[in-house]
Amino acid sequence: MRVRQKNQITIPHRIAEEADIKPDDVLEITYINDVVTIVPAGKKGNKRSVMEYAGVAKGTWGKTTSTITKTTSLK
Repeated sequence: MRVRQKNQITIPHRIAEEADIKPDDVLEITYINDVVTIVPAGKKGNKRSVMEYAGVAKGTWGKTTSTITKTTSLK
């Protein structure tokens, strides 16, 4: 694959078919640790960061360690 003058690239037909990428699809491109990744925007699926779940259960068992200990201890 070659980068064109306006930084344009062409996705090879075989790869576009396998990834179900169609004309006018929106793609997201990232650059992390010297790796360029292109992902169809609607196909991120379950590749979510674990940090997106931080705090999701806040307050479920109580707000203090003593409340949590009382709630979760075996009776």
